[in-house]
Amino acid sequence: MKQTTILALAVLFLSAMASHTYAAKPQGRTKNDEPGTTAHRPNILFIAIDDLNDWTDTLKGNPQARTPHMDQLAAKGMVFTNAHCAAPACGPSRSAIMSGIRPSTSGNYINKSSLIHNPILNNSVLLPEFFGRNGYYVCGAGKLFHGYHFNNEVKGRGFDEYYPSKTQDLPSFEGLKFASKLPLNGWARQADWGPCLPGVTVDDHPDGKTANWATKKLLGGNLKEPFFLGAGIFMPHLPNYAPQEYFDRFPLEDIKLPEGFREDDLNDVPAAHAKMAHNPWLKRIRAMNQWKPAIQAYLACTSMVDDLIGQIVGALEKSKYADNTIIVLWSDHGFQLGEKERWAKYSLWERATRVNLVWVVPGVTKPGSTSARPVNLLDIYPTLASLTGCKPPKKQLEGNDLTVLMKNPEATWNKTSVTSFGYKNYGIRSERYRYIVYADGTEELYDHQKDKWEWHNLVGNSDYAEVKEKMRKGIPAHHEPSGITYELPARKRNAR
Repeated sequence: MKQTTILALAVLFLSAMASHTYAAKPQGRTKNDEPGTTAHRPNILFIAIDDLNDWTDTLKGNPQARTPHMDQLAAKGMVFTNAHCAAPACGPSRSAIMSGIRPSTSGNYINKSSLIHNPILNNSVLLPEFFGRNGYYVCGAGKLFHGYHFNNEVKGRGFDEYYPSKTQDLPSFEGLKFASKLPLNGWARQADWGPCLPGVTVDDHPDGKTANWATKKLLGGNLKEPFFLGAGIFMPHLPNYAPQEYFDRFPLEDIKLPEGFREDDLNDVPAAHAKMAHNPWLKRIRAMNQWKPAIQAYLACTSMVDDLIGQIVGALEKSKYADNTIIVLWSDHGFQLGEKERWAKYSLWERATRVNLVWVVPGVTKPGSTSARPVNLLDIYPTLASLTGCKPPKKQLEGNDLTVLMKNPEATWNKTSVTSFGYKNYGIRSERYRYIVYADGTEELYDHQKDKWEWHNLVGNSDYAEVKEKMRKGIPAHHEPSGITYELPARKRNAR
């Protein structure tokens, strides 16, 4: 009787353990799954956009913007309306996204900071590698990593397939634009914008080719599952070229200058940021009477990008993968088009750090939902790991899992979003405030509930002393010195 009881208990224990193991097992296959498994992890459509600020229908940063396809995508899932980049520059922002590591931890602060020669980043599991190790077919096209890094360093690392190739992330821009007269008389190599040559269509544009590749992959129906498919759109990064039809959508006579521009905007800004944010572009653009044409070009390119997003997402919706694919769309940082007297990214102010972040997760996100909680692009990696049931790399990821906000946009979220721009320079965003601190100890503080354009620096106002001290708690504890930089070979230099 005693032996029978013991045997019965053992059977029950083993049965319970088996049940627990089955329930805890992530949905989907991994390289270690037994042959013949029918479980499938969700696929991932990973859409990146370069230099797109909050001039979109979803974020409503400028009423002139028209992005109906992004708006339609947002209506299917969740928009994080207070999302920010880890760094206001392409290279360090994308390195942070792909590694899940803060710039202040890696020392990767500027575009020419090396990725593979940085021991912290090079020894990390990059996002494409992570999904490859978890049984995903990993493919991509266009600008996902920073071009310097991908073409000269990463060289397709982690990807099973890449278009145009594992050593070239973008198709050529040659033949798109008249070069006889540059808007600023050739003053800067990237300072070019305007309609493409007559006869050039969106299909001839590098971004059009990237979108066509992604479309073909999705509609072909032969992608190995689960898959991670990345599509990196280069526009509206300078030079701003788009077919004439997109310029026609924004007649020059209807273009309005940015509402957030003020001639005396920098009078209450510390010298540290005035020096950091020094940017002669806007002055030159205004002197050459090119402000409205430049804004027109940015809007035109953004409109083209929106059409391409509609094309890619539309292809997914028509495909057999639609019901089991996570969509995450992001822009790597913002861009100032006159605000803070600047025509650039490279600052810690709102228009440079605020980004587009849209998620559509079948069975998780609610259609048309939004969250104003402060989040960061650094959160993409841990969120994708969580949603796919893949175990994240140990002691690597510094972002937060956003699934709690996807399920409840108003969930308690005692976190701030941190942007780094160089050693010990930080912009910290809460739901209401922006706090900026520089390596020399000088500061800025803005109340976005009352001052969305950040015109009034409140750091010296005693009424906000408690707010400032609370915001300071978001400053990273570690400040890694600048990482290794390198100069791109002259023959490789281009408009990026």
